[in-house]
Amino acid sequence: MRRGWTGRVLALPGSRGLLPVCVLLALVVAAAVAVQWTLLARVVGRVVDQDVAPAALLPLLAGVVLAWLVRSGALAVRDRTAARASSRVRAGARRALAEKLLRLGPEAAAGERAGELASTATEGVARLDAVVGRFLPGAVNAVVVAGCLLVLVLVLDPLSGLLLLLTGPLLVVFLWLVGTHAGRAAERQWESLGMLGALLVDTLRVLPVLVAHRRGPSAARWLAGVGEAYRTATLKVLRTAFLSGFVLELGAALCTALVAVTVGIRLFEGGLELERALLVLLLAPEFFAPLRALGADQHARLEGRPAAERLFALLDQPEPPRGRRPVPPGVPHVRLVGVTVRAQDRVLLDAVDLDLPPRSRTALVGPSGAGKTTAARVLLGLTTPCTGAVLVDGVPLAELDPDAWRARVAYVPERPWLLPGSVADNVRLGRPDADHAAVGRALAAAQLLDVVRRLPRGVDTVLGEDGARLSGGERLRLALARAFVADAGLVVLDEPTSQLDAAGEAAVLAALDTLAEGRTVLTITHRQAPLELHQRVVRLAGGRVATETGVAAGEGLTVTGTVPAGGESRA
Repeated sequence: MRRGWTGRVLALPGSRGLLPVCVLLALVVAAAVAVQWTLLARVVGRVVDQDVAPAALLPLLAGVVLAWLVRSGALAVRDRTAARASSRVRAGARRALAEKLLRLGPEAAAGERAGELASTATEGVARLDAVVGRFLPGAVNAVVVAGCLLVLVLVLDPLSGLLLLLTGPLLVVFLWLVGTHAGRAAERQWESLGMLGALLVDTLRVLPVLVAHRRGPSAARWLAGVGEAYRTATLKVLRTAFLSGFVLELGAALCTALVAVTVGIRLFEGGLELERALLVLLLAPEFFAPLRALGADQHARLEGRPAAERLFALLDQPEPPRGRRPVPPGVPHVRLVGVTVRAQDRVLLDAVDLDLPPRSRTALVGPSGAGKTTAARVLLGLTTPCTGAVLVDGVPLAELDPDAWRARVAYVPERPWLLPGSVADNVRLGRPDADHAAVGRALAAAQLLDVVRRLPRGVDTVLGEDGARLSGGERLRLALARAFVADAGLVVLDEPTSQLDAAGEAAVLAALDTLAEGRTVLTITHRQAPLELHQRVVRLAGGRVATETGVAAGEGLTVTGTVPAGGESRA
């Protein structure tokens, strides 16, 4: 049978062993409570009934203090253990979510809202603390401590025990009724938080466009509207929490008063001795205390329910099949054979055949939307073709280990993403085990070493968020340094010079010429200058190969294969 979300949270590796610890400590707390109030009732009984001097009862009073210390210590150990388990669970959940998204790949993540994913990984995972750090210890305490005290009261005074047995479940029913309403309010709050996070991320992405078109005030109103919806949903959750607390406190007070009235009447009539009656009156509030605390813990648990369900929905997404075969050694011979890619009822690539021989240099050109970037993503294994195949030395790419394949491929996108760490950290993204000398050689090959030496701390200079210290050309050359240090057999370049001036383009092209030596290179470009570095130029139009031109030694571009736009390639 499929477990609910609470069971799945408690089954996460970091929480293993917490349940037996909580049960053991709850038994210690129950025993300490019983000893504490038994000794105190005995002290009062002897003073009142036997007229014993308080000084003679110091050992009993010391026992009361000791029992209270044991009780407090057990609760402290429980809370500390639960907090550590909760920290492990949350760290493990974030790591599992990150690994899952990496295995799913950018194709699956592209269908998600970035802000909502960020909210799930941060605030959503943080709410798991309510289950592991609060609800589990509170539920165990309510069951064990309340159960033990109920048995003790039934032994001391069956009538009072029967009243507790009848009224205790009423609080649980009240808790369930209020919790149902709290769960719906928590779902609305989470939805509002996800919308707020998604809208904020999207607004920051297009902020220059909004300002340029004087739409900043409108964006501010959008954010304010979603923020107001989140505030309203949060207040509804708080109102539900206050209602829950009021109901439980009132119910516990009325039930305790009922026990006190029955005990008082029988004590007045002589049917119950003072020490026993006092002990029952002291134990009755202790019976309801863990139930009242469980109300607050249950409310916190329900707040985390939507986030936990969203987390497990992401973790349960089916992963694409992964190949197991090793990647053939050497510079690869890559072929796209009849590759077709569709997305949202749109054909991105239509039966494309493309041959990339070892150590060849191929430029991919064509208008925007022709499928150039999609072809690159197919080569990288980031997009799975609907039909057709990618062959690496005759082996289907789908059968190769994807991690091993990507380790053999260097990818330089149009706008490289840079870590907020140092220059060396960014270069080592291509090969994490690269030593200092390898990093320096890669920077020199990318013609960036002189620039890096002028930075305050050289290769150890922290670049800041998204490489704020570097210009566009320097960012690209740093991405090329990653490709150099990776020493990959296949290099895929997406618009490597699109944002550069003439001087920056010349520097990048010189680095590209060095990088291409002895490697298979595929370059996507709209500009003329990079074409001079390539042996072949393949033009895409409408997702198909329209023309293919080649360069013979010492000659200009010559056509080796041509088809009309929209037709099939015969090259």
